[in-house]
Amino acid sequence: MGWKRILGLVLASIVLALVVWGLFLPLTTVSIKVDLPPARPSKPAASKPVEISIDANGAIQVNGRPSSLDTLASDVGAVSTTRDKNQQQVMIRASETVTYGTYMAVLERLRGAGWHKVGVIKDAIPN
Repeated sequence: MGWKRILGLVLASIVLALVVWGLFLPLTTVSIKVDLPPARPSKPAASKPVEISIDANGAIQVNGRPSSLDTLASDVGAVSTTRDKNQQQVMIRASETVTYGTYMAVLERLRGAGWHKVGVIKDAIPN
């Protein structure tokens, strides 16, 4: 086989490939119209949780300030970063030796005052 014949076969193969691509490439591309919703403004900064600590003696602190069962609801309201009680998170951290009754008294005072987003911090206060 001569070099002219090989060159002719190569050129014919290239032309055939270009014709096939020219015919079938437009069929494989799909145009999809996408209607995206408008961008939403960013969420407001999350409020910082209020931390309630109960030590081994049953003494209560709200964000490091001394408190009591009688003033607990007002103390939480004073340090709350939002006035919406449904959005403000309250976290309780208790010593391992706190009695169940003391813990439940704090929880009931919070719920009775309307603070329902209450969580527990796993790390206990050291004795």
